[in-house]
Amino acid sequence: MTTTRPSAAELWPVLPDHVRERFLAYGHKYWQQVYDDVALQNQNWIPLRSPVATHAGFAEMNRITQRVSQLVLDACRRRARTAGELRAVLGVPDGRIQFLDDDEPLTGRLLNAIRSDLLLERGVPRMVECNVESALGGVLDADGVIKRWMEVYREEPMFTAMGAAKAPSAVDGRFDAIRADVGPGKVTAMVYTSKGGYPRANDTAYMINRLRPFADRGRELGVDLLVYPLELLVQDADGRLMAGDRTLDAVWRMFVPTFVSDSEGMKALQAAYAAGTFRMYLPTAVWLLSNKTIFAWLWDDVDQLPEEDAEIVRAHIPRTWLYETAHRQRLIDERERLVFKPTDDYGGHGVFIGPLTSPEDWIAAIDGAQGPHIFQELIEADPLTMQFLKPATGEVVEADVSYCVSTYLFDRIPAGAFTRFSPPGAGGVVNLTQGALTGGLLLVNVGEY
Repeated sequence: MTTTRPSAAELWPVLPDHVRERFLAYGHKYWQQVYDDVALQNQNWIPLRSPVATHAGFAEMNRITQRVSQLVLDACRRRARTAGELRAVLGVPDGRIQFLDDDEPLTGRLLNAIRSDLLLERGVPRMVECNVESALGGVLDADGVIKRWMEVYREEPMFTAMGAAKAPSAVDGRFDAIRADVGPGKVTAMVYTSKGGYPRANDTAYMINRLRPFADRGRELGVDLLVYPLELLVQDADGRLMAGDRTLDAVWRMFVPTFVSDSEGMKALQAAYAAGTFRMYLPTAVWLLSNKTIFAWLWDDVDQLPEEDAEIVRAHIPRTWLYETAHRQRLIDERERLVFKPTDDYGGHGVFIGPLTSPEDWIAAIDGAQGPHIFQELIEADPLTMQFLKPATGEVVEADVSYCVSTYLFDRIPAGAFTRFSPPGAGGVVNLTQGALTGGLLLVNVGEY
């Protein structure tokens, strides 16, 4: 039996005028404080507020994320026992995923770090991706932006009366999960690649200094953490992995295992991994669980699932098919209702939204696709009505833009929300590497404003 669930719709359109005016007044006054040193690719526009949702709506998003992540693992277990078997059935070439142990069993440990990407359709969360990875992005800004908005709003009685609050800390939730996985007091390096897409990642001194408060918080929570670039790792005389003068017990992998360049540091990491001298958080088998083919599997299996799980799939996962050449004409005929994307990529790369793609480019994308792809029903996503400031000119623009909410689970426990939305005039793919902005998520009670 279908149960009525809380709406997760963004509340701005239904807030009274006097509440909206107060939000924007604070935004105009404090935007520089809130967005100080936020690592945005796009500095041309700054949002003047956080998106607003109800506590109940956020709880609903977490419920969906928790259950779908388990369903993803279950779908994989129905087809494979180990990472190697899963890699083969997914069609992922041998050697594509660095550090993959083909004998790694598909256990619950693989669900240690989750970030769902949710679009809202008439207030109903629709999950377009279930990211299962240790290198989940957005955590620092997800916590930092909403924390600073809350500091700004703290003395405002109106917001207190609304029950205004932020979600549990994603930073703290992640450190709790790392400590539980690698063990307390272990020397752990947060290893990133200086050739990644993070702004100024090639400036080692800047990155270490920027992330120092993050590392300090880790140590407060029992994780002896240091931030270090992959390219500078070395081995000592005994083959142990070294970050500067520290010998590592564990590596928190903050790089994508399919997109990392060769370097001397990479060779040191590979050799130490082969020798088993450190623990990896998390095994790169988790990357397989993010493969978009699995959403097609869930739909293939839907009639065999318990009714409650089948309802989750039907209500919250867009209808998904694994692309075969026999589908070509269907994709051409139904372009306006479909999205076409690679199964094994990230960051919005290679995603084509049918109605936003010309017929010629759509055909070129289909015919030029390399490797496995899926196609999905197009979600008629609710836009976000956001107010933006252009710092260079002081211009303020209100625009309806594409909007995505990401909820985190660390060790299966909800921890934080990361919102992303397009700037004025941008396209439909919402990703930070393509210029999207972030604004935190403010939680309030219904009707208390």
